[in-house]
Amino acid sequence: GINVRDNSQGEQFMYMAVLVQREIEVIGILRLAVPLEPSLQAARQSFLIMLLVAILIASGVSLFGWVLANNLTRPIQVLTRAAENMEHGDLGVRVKPSGPQELHRLSEAFNSMASKLQSNVNELRAFVANASHELRTPLTVVKLRAEALREGALEDTEVAERFLGEIETEIDRLVRMVNDLLDLSRMEAGLDAGKRVPVNLKSIAYEVYETFKIRAARAEVNLKLEVEPGLPSVMGNEDQMRRVFYNLLENAIKYTPSNGQTEMLLRPGPNPNTVRLLVRDTGPGIPPEHLTHVFERFYRAETNPQRPGVQRGSGLGLAIAKSIVESHGGEMGVSSQVGNGT
Repeated sequence: GINVRDNSQGEQFMYMAVLVQREIEVIGILRLAVPLEPSLQAARQSFLIMLLVAILIASGVSLFGWVLANNLTRPIQVLTRAAENMEHGDLGVRVKPSGPQELHRLSEAFNSMASKLQSNVNELRAFVANASHELRTPLTVVKLRAEALREGALEDTEVAERFLGEIETEIDRLVRMVNDLLDLSRMEAGLDAGKRVPVNLKSIAYEVYETFKIRAARAEVNLKLEVEPGLPSVMGNEDQMRRVFYNLLENAIKYTPSNGQTEMLLRPGPNPNTVRLLVRDTGPGIPPEHLTHVFERFYRAETNPQRPGVQRGSGLGLAIAKSIVESHGGEMGVSSQVGNGT
């Protein structure tokens, strides 16, 4: 058997007794006595080592977890504060990309979104300011003429008729401007996309040419149309395509001097099933500093005087044309040289 007990000196021993037999005859008993203290001491040392290792591992894991959590939460906190600042009107706030790759990309996306939002807000403010300025002028004219009529101009038939004509002209201008604004807003919002069908731009070009031929003759402008054969039809909205031709040609004739020339050319585009429209004039040209702004709403290069007697436009024609072209997946550009036309 096996027994654990203290010896006479009070030390703990493990005792073991085993019978020694030869066949069935017991010839002796083997007794062993092993002190437990050395074994327990080794076990205690092993336990302490294991406990120390476990504490070190737990500390290392905790430290790594804290560093990782801090590395994850700090960029999130920065993004949260930036979003809160943006909510309170600070559109110029940006965050420095940091942290893991995913948070780094999230920070870059946030900065890109903030830049676009700030740009859109700035454009909206500029649009409101320009629209207010453009609306103020005709409204002022109408108000002044109405006051003059009320204060006695009605008594003079010739003056009254002239004032009433000016009021009608300014009201017509306001109506055109408001309609252009509504059309531009609807197009940029995609509300006027409509059903796209194959459109023959050649037919539209001849139709617009016939419409403007008499107007160009009255203005002493030589209007020319060239259409290359074999042009493909393009998918689009026919009414909107016609408006592009109309706006571009009207603008070109407006700035072409007497005895000048305006050309409208239809050619194959750079890609299959595309068409390129060129509208050229022999007007005064556009200075380089104005070229990048000609498609902006309400922008007019005042350095280019338009034909005498031509009513001042709303400054939205080119913006509308560009919006239509881009909504059809196309591109619009401008090139000009001062003194050599546009």
